[in-house]
Amino acid sequence: METKFMLIILLIPLLTGCTGKVPVFNEENAYLMLQEQCDLGYRLPGSPEIALCRDYITSKLQQYGAEVSLQNFTIEFEGNEYEGINITGHFYPELSRRVLLGAHYDTRPWSDKDEDVAKHEIPVTGANDGASGVAVLLELGKILSSNMPPEYGVDLVFFDLEDMGRYSENDTWCLGSEYFAENYEGEKPEKAIVIDMIGDAALEVPIEYFSYHNSPALVREIWDIAEELEIDAFKSRIDDAVYDDHYSLIKVGFNAIDIIDFDYKWWHTINDTPDKCSAASLGKIGRVLTSFIYNNDVSD
Repeated sequence: METKFMLIILLIPLLTGCTGKVPVFNEENAYLMLQEQCDLGYRLPGSPEIALCRDYITSKLQQYGAEVSLQNFTIEFEGNEYEGINITGHFYPELSRRVLLGAHYDTRPWSDKDEDVAKHEIPVTGANDGASGVAVLLELGKILSSNMPPEYGVDLVFFDLEDMGRYSENDTWCLGSEYFAENYEGEKPEKAIVIDMIGDAALEVPIEYFSYHNSPALVREIWDIAEELEIDAFKSRIDDAVYDDHYSLIKVGFNAIDIIDFDYKWWHTINDTPDKCSAASLGKIGRVLTSFIYNNDVSD
C-alpha cells in the first residue's frame, strides 16, 4: 500500500447502541497465528513459502467449516509473470445478505524502507504488514464456525500480490484485490472492511481518507463501536489516503473501508517482526469486528 496526503477533521460520534451477547475474541490465539505465519518464512509472490501460507490459511478455514474458494490469476510485473491466488472462506453461504472482511497474505520482497541501504534487497518478514490482518480474520473464522451471525453471512477474503508495488506507481500495488474486484460476480456485499497493519504494539488507527469519502456511514459505525467498547486506539480524525486493498473495491462500487495503522516505524524494513506486534493490538481490532458482526444490523 502507499499513502498520499493528510487531512485532519474531527468525526462527530453517532452512537450505534451495541447490545446483546458478543462472542469472545481470543487475542492470544490470534497472536499465535501471526507467529506461525512468520515461522513459514518470507511469503513472497510465487515462492514455496507463500504456498505454505496458502495451505495454512485454507486448512484453517476448512477446519472452521467454511466453504473455501480459490481464485487463480496471472499478472505481469516488470517483465516477469507471477501466479497469484486469492482465497475466500464463505461462512453461512446460504444467507443472501453478506459482509466481506479482507486482508493480504503476501509479504514485500524488499526491505527498501530500511535505514541500512545494504539491507534493501532482504525480504520483509511481514509480522504486521500481512500476518496481523490474516491472524485476526482467522480468529474471526474460528468464532464464526460455532456462532452464527444474527442476519447475514460473512466472507473472509485473503488477497495475494498486494505488496510488490513501486512507490508513486499506484497501479503496481494491490494486484490481487484488483483482480478480485474487477472479476466479482453477483451482488456485492452490503459492507466490506479491509484490515492491514493492525498488530503494532503501539496501535493507533485514524480514519483513512478514501474510506471516509467513499463510505462515511460505515466509518462512523465502526468507530462508534470502538468508542462504546472504550478502545481508544481508534482516532476520530481523517488521515492519510492509502492505496490499499480497499481502494480496489471502492473503484468498482463496493461500500468499503480500510482499518489501518500506517504510522509504523518498521514498515518495509527487516524489523517488521512479531516482537513489534502485540496480542493486545490484535484483540482491539478483533473485538471491534466481532461486535460489528454479532451486534449490528448491516443495513444503514
